[in-house]
Amino acid sequence: MKLINFQSVFDTPTIKMGNMNELGCTPDGRIWEYLQATEIITKYMVVSNPANTTVLTVSSAQNAASQNVYITEAAAGWTVGAYQDHWLLVNAGTGSGQPAKIKDNTATTLELYTDYALGTALAVADSGIAIRHYPDAEKTAASDEDLALKGVAQVTYAADDYGWFLKRGIGGVTVGAGVATINASLTAGDDIEGYALIGTTATGLYDENYVGRVLVANLAEDEACLAEINVL
Repeated sequence: MKLINFQSVFDTPTIKMGNMNELGCTPDGRIWEYLQATEIITKYMVVSNPANTTVLTVSSAQNAASQNVYITEAAAGWTVGAYQDHWLLVNAGTGSGQPAKIKDNTATTLELYTDYALGTALAVADSGIAIRHYPDAEKTAASDEDLALKGVAQVTYAADDYGWFLKRGIGGVTVGAGVATINASLTAGDDIEGYALIGTTATGLYDENYVGRVLVANLAEDEACLAEINVL
């Protein structure tokens, strides 16, 4: 795991300065993940990945080594480079069931890493893909306790900023509903995006997501508590 300094976790550059989804460890043992914010994310908010992007009627093409590394949708209109290091699954039609990782993209074509070249070519008549925004971070959705979480912001990000999000270790978490008492568990899904809720003791790890456990209570609703964060 990459060792990162304390200053790094408070930097929010607009240019990528690391490998997406790389895990880093600060000298105090806390673990962080490198992501790109897709919107303004205020410090101490919980984040998850944006919803998958589904693309229908795609075709594939080969490189000079006869590998199926290009996936095209003529009318896509993608932002150039927007899907670098994203994952996808062919989830419809010819070639379905193939996962792959995107190296780069133009407005109409995704280029895959050669290690993830498709074994079966795609057919524009029926092939479809779903792109997972795995390197991207957005505020957790309101009233949704089943999201797969990525971490907790410990600094404020503008849209398109890059930076480190805390996954394990002590940090701040904004609690949206009431005062979280010491040792209470936290889950995402408050009625305000990105805010945590006090967990439900009657449900388990697989019934609601888990942000962490409260170490020092927040003074009032919609303020941050101190928590031992443990985003799986």
